[in-house]
Amino acid sequence: MRLKRIILTLFIISLVSCDNNYEKEEFKAIEDITNNYLLKNHLNKMMEKPQIPSENEIEEVYERSFNVDTLDLKVYLSDALLPISQIKEDNEWMFDDNYFGTKDSTIFHSIVNSREFKNLKYREFDKNKIQFIKPYRQFEKSNEKLKENEEYSLLSFSRVCFDEKKENGIVVIEYRQGSKGWTSYGNHMAFLIKKTNEKWEYIPRNRNIQRIEIN
Repeated sequence: MRLKRIILTLFIISLVSCDNNYEKEEFKAIEDITNNYLLKNHLNKMMEKPQIPSENEIEEVYERSFNVDTLDLKVYLSDALLPISQIKEDNEWMFDDNYFGTKDSTIFHSIVNSREFKNLKYREFDKNKIQFIKPYRQFEKSNEKLKENEEYSLLSFSRVCFDEKKENGIVVIEYRQGSKGWTSYGNHMAFLIKKTNEKWEYIPRNRNIQRIEIN
């Protein structure tokens, strides 16, 4: 009887350890993807120079220069991680294969069809521990008032489903822009993510790639 209790205790400890390791990697993935996504979809676009209009459109062109160190860009990050299988059930279109004819397509489908994908439950994480790249910082709408016409970014994630080696994963990202009194629709999509040199990056969906039929 005593031996059974010891075995059960060791089994429980092992399960808890596995859960802790998974959640630790999930936190790292969310932190990396948060910065990676903001950099590619917000900051880089802000830094792009505007196209010069024709003489008929405007006589003077005002170019706005940016110094990253002087910017103060606010981000509202949700601490709720929804079950990814539930999101798929409600939004099948998000999981349409946009990696046609590539190795990534096989990886994407293998993760979607895995047991882990179906078993991940809702959880919350400590968003205050997320380290943002400059010039971003965490913003709490309830604690800080926005100036007139001041904008901020909103990000939320699903649970992150990894493959067995934790080299690839899938996560649903919801990204929007907000201002005083309103929020605008942005992007809500499932993405493949990859770990390269100990950093997680998301792989953009390619809607223009031609599908390759394999006989």
